[in-house]
Amino acid sequence: MKRPVWLDKLPKLPKIELSYKKQKLIWAAIFLLPWIMGLLLLFLIPMIESFRYSFFKLTPRIGFIETEFVGFENYVFAINTHVMRNTSFRVELLNTTFDVVINLPVLLIFSLFIAVLLNMEFKGRAVVRAIFFVPVILNSAAVATALGGGEAIAALLAEQGIGKIFDLEFYLIQTGMVPWLIGFVVGLIARIYAILALAGVPILLFLASIQSIPRHLYEAAKIEGATGYEMFWLITLPNVSPHIITVTIYALVDTFLTSPVSGIVSHELNRQNWGLSSAMAWIYVGTVLLILLLLGIVFKIFKIGESHYEH
Repeated sequence: MKRPVWLDKLPKLPKIELSYKKQKLIWAAIFLLPWIMGLLLLFLIPMIESFRYSFFKLTPRIGFIETEFVGFENYVFAINTHVMRNTSFRVELLNTTFDVVINLPVLLIFSLFIAVLLNMEFKGRAVVRAIFFVPVILNSAAVATALGGGEAIAALLAEQGIGKIFDLEFYLIQTGMVPWLIGFVVGLIARIYAILALAGVPILLFLASIQSIPRHLYEAAKIEGATGYEMFWLITLPNVSPHIITVTIYALVDTFLTSPVSGIVSHELNRQNWGLSSAMAWIYVGTVLLILLLLGIVFKIFKIGESHYEH
């Protein structure tokens, strides 16, 4: 088939030559455009509205919402006055913050230790990896109640007149251990299920980080006569340290999301106390940002998270 004559008479468009870098920028903007639109419409605008609502008392009316400016009254009420059943927003926020301070270092050490073990060659390694990831898959209220039924078992034993089989706190007191250390150890053991439930994803992140370390580093270390202990401190830990920040942020956010604080905010929202729930949400966000800021300062001081090859 011959080319139509009228196509040859059309003016030719100038040919645009784009460098590879500019092409990458254009395609990056095209692919990011849906995400940017979603961020603006579904996140930033509601977030700004939520911050504005936190300074108002909102009353639903037919066809509109009545607003009454109350300043910081919602924030003061949330921190000083709010009570729900046998707890309050301030109590749960302080308890969650304390849990974060205790859980984070233990979670990091435990996750890294398990990831190192799971990276070793042994029979049934895939099954063992799946077992440690099961709490993440089964992370629901029903499963948490079923697996965390220590109180129910204790009540059943008490009904049978058996009582406590082993009182760890009493035993540690008899050893003459410092009281604050006893409270720390007992509280840590009481958090075993919570730590296991949070450890699934951090273990997976650390395991992926360990497997990305070049194998020739370990081979060269073995030739030089390095022990497993030396290879961990001189090869594994320095190469894994850039991922500690990622694991820390995930564990921090996950701890707050699964804490009673989120339930209290949702409860007030369902009761149509929109101004109060917005204030609680922003106190919640401010607490998380403050903890992240403090962790960032600590990481900067001790140079945690820097690449092993930067210097």
